[in-house]
Amino acid sequence: MRKALITTFAVVLLLLILPGCLPKLPKDLKAAIEIVKAILPGEIPQGSEYICSFYSKKLVLGTTIDLENPSAIVDGAIGATSATNNKIVVTEPSYLFLLDLDPGSFFAHPVKAIVVGDSGQYRIIPGKWLPRVDEVVPDELKLPFPKKERLIDWNVVLKEPSGILKNPVIDKIIPDWGEGEAIIVVQGLLSSEPLYEDSVQTYMQFLNLAKAYRDAMPEGTVEVQGVFGEDAANTLTSINSYALKKEIVTVYIIAHGDTDAVKLGGVWHFAWQFSTVFTSYPLTEFNFLLGSCHSGSFVDDLNTIDNMRTVLTACREQEGASSDMDQRYSLVSPYELMNDFNSTDVGSEWTSSIVEGAIGILNDSTQFTLVRADSVIYNVPVISMLFCKAHLAALGNWTPYYTDNLDLSNRIGKSVPQKYCSWE
Repeated sequence: MRKALITTFAVVLLLLILPGCLPKLPKDLKAAIEIVKAILPGEIPQGSEYICSFYSKKLVLGTTIDLENPSAIVDGAIGATSATNNKIVVTEPSYLFLLDLDPGSFFAHPVKAIVVGDSGQYRIIPGKWLPRVDEVVPDELKLPFPKKERLIDWNVVLKEPSGILKNPVIDKIIPDWGEGEAIIVVQGLLSSEPLYEDSVQTYMQFLNLAKAYRDAMPEGTVEVQGVFGEDAANTLTSINSYALKKEIVTVYIIAHGDTDAVKLGGVWHFAWQFSTVFTSYPLTEFNFLLGSCHSGSFVDDLNTIDNMRTVLTACREQEGASSDMDQRYSLVSPYELMNDFNSTDVGSEWTSSIVEGAIGILNDSTQFTLVRADSVIYNVPVISMLFCKAHLAALGNWTPYYTDNLDLSNRIGKSVPQKYCSWE
């Protein structure tokens, strides 16, 4: 206990002292930093975690600053008009600051771009995407953990995660069901987008689970397709293709997203489009797992479809989905230093947790027998029941087998994964 208290005190001390210990900086940048520090209290919603950093290059006259993806996503409307006052044309030498109001999350999530000129005048662009400088997001602003020399203020410390990509082996399964299955695993980010590396790790973790499940089943029973990067723009085509020849199709997606929308291979796909595809194949049963920000918004769009068995999402409609978190300390409640129960995982918090739950269930004869029995009772596919139970296991809600919440972002109240199962 004493060691834990000492560690916590040390972290708090660093949080309080380090913002004032910046390296030697140009006088004009120091002046801009003081202006930003003065206005921050009025720009941060009460109870929000935040990290504020500066862009290291000074902006010259004529530079344009706006937010990535400036076209609004409004109720799935393609070509919606962009918000007003979302672009700044620099009229004097200036500095750009990024106020991240949901550090460690995929996008979209709240951010503010602050531009401070040499005269002391400043402008703020609020939004949900990273700032662009002359229509390009600078690489240093894409980093999920800004370098300490660029930090000016924060109230949360996120330890850069480490872990090992799991290659699970699942005990052989002798199915007593005859339906053909397909599992489509989608990684929607392009290499130029922020959190690309975390998204790739997330994708690989789920893909490895899908392949292990396929290999545990009799040969030819389960097909697995990985859809990656630019190819993710054709996700709906893949679903159509498998729905024509398989009785059960499971779709997992990791990508950036917004309300009722997910960005795949640089192309926005909307909830109504997935709904249209799923309803077009009434004889196929579907499972849909979505790991993007605001993914909970898809639940109400899909839970009225007769052949939709499960809709599982990383968060609620108004929340962000967290990347991998191993450790977290914040000056926002809960204040204690918190470690992830499965810190050796990789990929987004929710996905890695549900993968670990599924692997545990599949390799425990008692648990998997219960899953199979319940699937018979409720007349639903075994894989649907498996992911429903894995969702509970990930959050420590399947007693007596799973009581530890593996999703650190949920433990701290950052996100609440959502679950729809048609038989409940």
